Amino acid sequence: MLIYPAIQLKTRKTRNITECWDIVRKQWIALTPEELVRQHFVHYLIHQKKYPIESIVVEKEFEVFSMKKRFDVAVINKKQEFVLIAECKSPEVKLDEKVIQQILTYNLTINARCLVLTNGLAEIVFEKINDEWRRVKGIREWKSII
Repeated sequence: MLIYPAIQLKTRKTRNITECWDIVRKQWIALTPEELVRQHFVHYLIHQKKYPIESIVVEKEFEVFSMKKRFDVAVINKKQEFVLIAECKSPEVKLDEKVIQQILTYNLTINARCLVLTNGLAEIVFEKINDEWRRVKGIREWKSII
């Protein structure tokens, strides 16, 4: 059972592959366990935390130390600054030190103020407060970060 509220996910079956409609990317995506977590997380940001859909970016490629990487979910404010990045994992993947290092490495380039790790069963949130990273209880609502 995922920690995020249930969502109405539009799905279809194509060539024996179940796909879901991504409301951010506006396209059909293979519904893997990781994608299911990503979709729940995105809907949570939009419907529970009131993030505007146009502030959310999903699976975008970027470079870290000349290596191509891809973040799962990011939130960008009106100044085009990264406010949040999230790393979504399949439910069977533990949110361990390796996953924390992955998002910290991504953030060397992205420089977001909030980092989220989720496997749908658990969520770890770090926020930069007074130039210091702190683990916090949850993600802030949109109105409190703009």
